[in-house]
Amino acid sequence: MDRALMEQKLEQLRKKQQLMEKAWREAGNRQLLQFFVDIMPKALGAERCSIFILDPVDEKAWLQCGTGLSEKQLQVPTKNSIVGRVMSSGEFVIEDDLEDQVGAHDIVAVKIGFVTRNALCVPVHGVTTKKVVGAIQMLNKGHGNFNDADRDILERLAFQLEMNIENIFLRQELAKISVEMGRKIKKLEAKLKS
Repeated sequence: MDRALMEQKLEQLRKKQQLMEKAWREAGNRQLLQFFVDIMPKALGAERCSIFILDPVDEKAWLQCGTGLSEKQLQVPTKNSIVGRVMSSGEFVIEDDLEDQVGAHDIVAVKIGFVTRNALCVPVHGVTTKKVVGAIQMLNKGHGNFNDADRDILERLAFQLEMNIENIFLRQELAKISVEMGRKIKKLEAKLKS
C-alpha cells in the first residue's frame, strides 16, 4: 500500500474515532435521568435517588446521576454493596437499620458526608441483552421504611428507563473501543514516520 493511501485511511480512522468520542460524550438522555433523580425522592418521601451503571470489566458500578452528586463521583464494588448485590442477583433489595450495619455505605458516608439509614435498590435490565446493566437506589425514607408499594413504583421506573440506561452501558463499551482505536492509530502514525 502506498504512503498516501495509508495516510488517507489513517485520517479516516482518526475522524471516526473523534466522532465516536463525541457521540459518547454528548449522547444519552442524561437530562431525562436527572429529571427522575430529582422527582423520585419527592414521590417516595426519600432523601436521595441515584442511578448506577455497571462496568462489567472493572466489576464496579459508577454513578450516572444522583441527588446532589455528579457523574462518576461515586464508584461502588459489585461485591459487598447494596447496589452490587442487586446487580449480581438481578433482584431488588430493601435494607433497614443501615446505621447499625457495616458496609460500603459507610465508605460513601465518609467520602460525601451522607449517612444512610435505609435503602431500596432495584436492578435495571438491558432491553436487548436482558442482563443487568444498572440499578436505581433510593435512600432514607422520611417516615418509616421502604415497602412493597415503593418497590413497585421504582421497578416500574426502572422498566421505563431500560433503554436509556442500556445505551449508557453500551456507550461506555464504545468509549473503551475508541481509546484502543486511538492507541492503534498512534502506533500506525509512528510506523509511517519511521
